[in-house]
Amino acid sequence: RFDVMMGGGAKYFEGREDGRNLFAEYAEQGFQVSREKSTMLKADSGKPVLGIFDKDGLPYDIDRLHQPNLQEKVPSLAEMTTKAIDLMKSHTHGFVLQVEGGKVDWAAHSNDAPALLYDQIAFDEAIHIAINFAAKDQNTLVIITTDHGNSNPGLYYGSKADENFDKFLTIRRSNDSLLMGIKKEETPAQILEKIKEFQGIDITIEQSQNIKSKYLYLDGDGVYNAYKLPFKEYGQITADHTSVSFGGMDHTGDFVELAMFGPGSERLKPFVINTDLHQLMLDAAEVENKF
Repeated sequence: RFDVMMGGGAKYFEGREDGRNLFAEYAEQGFQVSREKSTMLKADSGKPVLGIFDKDGLPYDIDRLHQPNLQEKVPSLAEMTTKAIDLMKSHTHGFVLQVEGGKVDWAAHSNDAPALLYDQIAFDEAIHIAINFAAKDQNTLVIITTDHGNSNPGLYYGSKADENFDKFLTIRRSNDSLLMGIKKEETPAQILEKIKEFQGIDITIEQSQNIKSKYLYLDGDGVYNAYKLPFKEYGQITADHTSVSFGGMDHTGDFVELAMFGPGSERLKPFVINTDLHQLMLDAAEVENKF
């Protein structure tokens, strides 16, 4: 069994169609079950830890940082990384830890530049924790990678590109959170004001009317069905204000960054096929590949 697992997805543990409460089942098996940051921080290494902090995926970090209730309940990726290392660092035979900034992918699919940038920074802060531990430990390999590119975001040329990009310092909501918060009955003027309040962007009334029109055709799930929200249209509108545009809304075949730190990092070649990394990690962990 695992020693530590943290993230979102409470809907898979309780309120299930089969009636099972997996939180209770894990507790009965001796796990320390945590549903909020405060109890996660108190967990000790005597028992395995299950930490689940949201019904679905964890909130984007830009939303977590600007909503006190989320900051209090949901730990950052760096805080989870710190705790996981602390819980496992004394293992006699070492440990393997995977830390994923998974919602960077979701943000790219949604052309949600604020969400993407802040979650990438959150991942960078988690890397800082891992590298600091490895530098002191002197016997830990840290691998930093991704499985694919997504949507080709970029900062595009223009006389106001620097000024526009600085707007990300004052944006307080992801596009996802903003669009999820719009109700069908709201007027274009109300939508315009909401965007100004949370993102500091002045869109036109015509653009607001276009966004409003997208909500008229949603089904019974309404604005709670994220996959039917006007992410592409809104991303194109905000690009004029941030100078960040996307090439699409799907995975891309780019070369992606791969870096290593610590013992074994000398085995890294300048270019590798991503599936070859699997065997390298098995070797580093001294795990036999039976496949």
